[in-house]
Amino acid sequence: MTESKTSPEIDERYIVPGLVRGLQVLQSFTRERQEQTVAEVARQIGTTRSTAFRLVYTLENAGYLRRVADGKRYQLGSRVLELGYSFLAGKDLIEVANPILARLRDDTGTSTHLVVREGREAVYIARFQGNTSLISAVTVGSRLPAHATAPGRVLLAHMSLSDVVSLYDKFEFVTYTSATPVSMGDLVTLVEGDRKRGTVVSWGFYDQNVASVAVPVYNASGEVEAAISISCPINTFDRETFEGRISTQVERAGMEISRGLGYRAGQG
Repeated sequence: MTESKTSPEIDERYIVPGLVRGLQVLQSFTRERQEQTVAEVARQIGTTRSTAFRLVYTLENAGYLRRVADGKRYQLGSRVLELGYSFLAGKDLIEVANPILARLRDDTGTSTHLVVREGREAVYIARFQGNTSLISAVTVGSRLPAHATAPGRVLLAHMSLSDVVSLYDKFEFVTYTSATPVSMGDLVTLVEGDRKRGTVVSWGFYDQNVASVAVPVYNASGEVEAAISISCPINTFDRETFEGRISTQVERAGMEISRGLGYRAGQG
């Protein structure tokens, strides 16, 4: 039996052939084929050169294609990027992050979290429980002190120093372990170091029995939208493995979420 090429749900009467052809032109540009002449476009979409010229001319005038300096070749224009980033920017942070956090949990065996900052608090808005012996009291909605937690430190590190100082003006620092900052001076030194490193590794920083890694998540505008972190008992990994392979996995997950939100490398 020959399978019909046309889906029964599609009513051809409402299809606009010119629009379909225009979209085919845009789709003919790929990572390997970033620039094309009209003749090359015609070959890619299976049409005549004159038809391809009209399509390319229309798309160029609408901003979806732009002519390269030699005047003979074309590449995708800024309007195509605007469409893509507008779509990505509209995607929900948790929707993008959840499957990646779940996979990170499976790959590392640790608990994974998505965290945003509200004032001086790190607010946990997504969480996947790991398979370690750690029974964490952190749940969705938990609020922990930003200055004393790895994801909180990441979020503070991407604020201006003046904003951090203003936020913690007259704040009474609470000591959770010997590693947490006890003064504004300690916090400023910590934040400045975190800003340079980008990734925050906590080896018993908030809880002396817990190790954590946190990295930033960027949005389509290149701003830090949130942080992701993992946590596990401090004896789960040796420190070299934790600060090496495990941290790298967290960094990759953070960048994957950022790209899912429309972030382009080099914006942050």
